[in-house]
Amino acid sequence: MSAREAVVREYAPGELVCRQGAQADRAFVLKSGSLRSVVVPDKVLVEADEARLRRGHDVTLYTESGAMLEVEGGLTGHYLTSLIAGETTVVAEFPVDTRAVMSMIQEQPAFGLSLARALARRMVAANKSLGGGQRLASRFMRDFQGLCTDFYNLVQRIGDDAEGEDAVLQVLNAAKRTWSYGNGEVGGAELTKNTRVIMSRVVDDRNMVGKQHRLKAGDLLCRRGDPGYSVYLLVSGRLSVRIGSEQYGVVRPGETVGEIGVLLGDEEPKRIADIQADEPSVVGVIPSEHFPKLVTENPKLLINLCRLMCLRVKSFEQLAGESEDALRAVAARFAGDESTFLDDVENLREQLEMLAGENDLPLEAEIEALNEMHERWRTRSDELHDKLPAAAS
Repeated sequence: MSAREAVVREYAPGELVCRQGAQADRAFVLKSGSLRSVVVPDKVLVEADEARLRRGHDVTLYTESGAMLEVEGGLTGHYLTSLIAGETTVVAEFPVDTRAVMSMIQEQPAFGLSLARALARRMVAANKSLGGGQRLASRFMRDFQGLCTDFYNLVQRIGDDAEGEDAVLQVLNAAKRTWSYGNGEVGGAELTKNTRVIMSRVVDDRNMVGKQHRLKAGDLLCRRGDPGYSVYLLVSGRLSVRIGSEQYGVVRPGETVGEIGVLLGDEEPKRIADIQADEPSVVGVIPSEHFPKLVTENPKLLINLCRLMCLRVKSFEQLAGESEDALRAVAARFAGDESTFLDDVENLREQLEMLAGENDLPLEAEIEALNEMHERWRTRSDELHDKLPAAAS
């Protein structure tokens, strides 16, 4: 982004500067005045007029001159929120696209680190704004989205092992056209896959400042209340996030733990949950003081981190905008008529069982994984529908 390409514009109070969900072709620098950042639920976004956008959930009020806004839109390809002038406001507008932002991060890692810190602040603020029902909805959403990620990863893993097996590849091509695979892909599965590949190279680097932990199933990586002076990056395996006997989430290959506190410079970060290996796992452990250096020296890793954080920011801010309808919004997306996860899993399982029987292929582990996905989805769907009447009362 060059100052020569900037266009300076003045907006009247209440005027729309950019629209949530629209193609992100500009970034903005606030010169004077103020800008409201607002979000509306995706379900009303398509038909929302400017008046409806103005009534959206307030995310942030920008008043500081020089603030650079909506650069992250260049990474996702669309604006995460709408910007609305809070008063007579002057902004400088720069053309931007995904390639330009990625190039800036590669050429100026300090810029990428600043963007990551800004996204971390937004995540923390959005999380704090969630009420009890919205937090419950967030847990359901993470579980459903995670199962779509598992489906995507399973299809990818089978494909990696099926070179030359035309019958298997034909089945996988059909699986890649499903609702479940598509939701896994747009939910960040491709990004975490790329991150895992990058981290595999980094943790194998003898010059890396950090170390590897190899965990057996059942081993604890950390306990709730432990000092959080390192960032964990899961290279392979699977970790569960637990408080007491209750599971609150899953960490999958390519995902990180503890980066938010490190990016925001928490003086005494604490682990908020136990993290336990569900299966043999390899974890890269990066001391907090070296994490910024690691990501700036590996700009592709920094780009993926920022893009994954954009997805998480969007999820949190969307839930905040749903008010008391958050659970119903999650149910409509993942347990409504458009969701075909159970059918997708059943179809793929049947096809793999047929291939295993006809061609004597070792697909027992993949078939069992699909059975577990099916059971988990059905259980969580039932639990979600049980919560809906209580949420409406």
